[in-house]
Amino acid sequence: MGIEYDFDIVDVALEDLDPEKLGSASDTKRQVCAVFRDIRAADALRGTSPKIRKIFMDAGFSLESRNSGIVPGVFPAEDQADRVRILRSLFENIRARGIQGEYCGDFNLWDFLHYVRTAQPMAGIVRSRPMRVPSPPSSQTNPERRTIPGRIGFALGLAVVLFVMIKLLAAAGATP
Repeated sequence: MGIEYDFDIVDVALEDLDPEKLGSASDTKRQVCAVFRDIRAADALRGTSPKIRKIFMDAGFSLESRNSGIVPGVFPAEDQADRVRILRSLFENIRARGIQGEYCGDFNLWDFLHYVRTAQPMAGIVRSRPMRVPSPPSSQTNPERRTIPGRIGFALGLAVVLFVMIKLLAAAGATP
């Protein structure tokens, strides 16, 4: 099963607005971004080269995903104007900056363009839950939680101590 490139237009709360993450949308009345419905599409976009990520983010795409429950291939008709604005900005960025030779990874630009051409607006679509971009995770880590290298170091240290103790006991003539 391939990646589904369906995306929704989501209102962004002012406190959640992050210019590094959501691009430079110039609409000051209503801040919106495009959020992929399929987590694999968002993961694939995060896996592209920094230049391609920046082109999408500057156009108004988010690197997050949220399943709105809307059937694939359609989008709410009231999102038409914002979709057109974001997609025009995206295509303008691609023309101006170019993407030739950039790493796309699993993100297939041709499939994305095919979706953009075939997606249809539909009136009366009701989202299964209110759409809002989640706030970015805090950068504070739990100091009590060990990292993978810390766990490996602890295990190796414990193994060395046990090995030395067994050798000392064996040298003294005792068996464990």
